[in-house]
Amino acid sequence: MVYRIKVIIIGEAGVGKTSLVKKFVSGRFTSDYRVSIGANLFVKELILDSDIDVSIQIWDIAGQEKWVKMRHLYYRGAQGALIVGDITRENTFEQLKDFWNPDLKKFCGDIPKILVLNKVDLKPMISKPEIEKLAQTVNVKATIFTSAKNGQNVEEAFHKIAKAIVTSNL
Repeated sequence: MVYRIKVIIIGEAGVGKTSLVKKFVSGRFTSDYRVSIGANLFVKELILDSDIDVSIQIWDIAGQEKWVKMRHLYYRGAQGALIVGDITRENTFEQLKDFWNPDLKKFCGDIPKILVLNKVDLKPMISKPEIEKLAQTVNVKATIFTSAKNGQNVEEAFHKIAKAIVTSNL
C-alpha cells in the first residue's frame, strides 16, 4: 500500500520554502532567488520506517501578499504543513504566529504541522525561548532547524511531517 499525502509549505516570501523543497526533491541548492507565482507542485516517493511507502505531494505556496486571495485554493486537501521562518529575520516568525498559522487553521483545521527554522548556516536573530514560545503558540508536532544551502535536517523535516500524517491516519 502506498500512502498518498498532500503537504503544504508556507511562510513569508524569501524564507527559503522553494529552496527547501528543491533540496529535498532534487538534492540541489541554487542561490539565485526567484519569486514563486501562486504555488509550485513537487512529488517525491519516500519510505518511512523501512516499510511504509509514501508518495508526498508538496505544494510550495507563494508568500507574497498579492497571493492572499488565491492561497486558500492551494490549501485544499492538505493533510499537513511545514511552516517556515527565516532565523535571520525575526518578523518572519511574527508573521507565522499572526497570519500564517491562523490562515492555515481557518482553511485546513488542525492538521499536523512542523515549525521549520531555516537558514541555520547564518547568524540567528531569534532566541531559543522565543522559538519555544512560538512552537507552543502555533501548536506544532516538532521544531526543526534546517539549512537548504547545506542540507542540514531537510530530509528530516519532510520525513517528520509525512510520518505525522501517516500515523494520524492509521
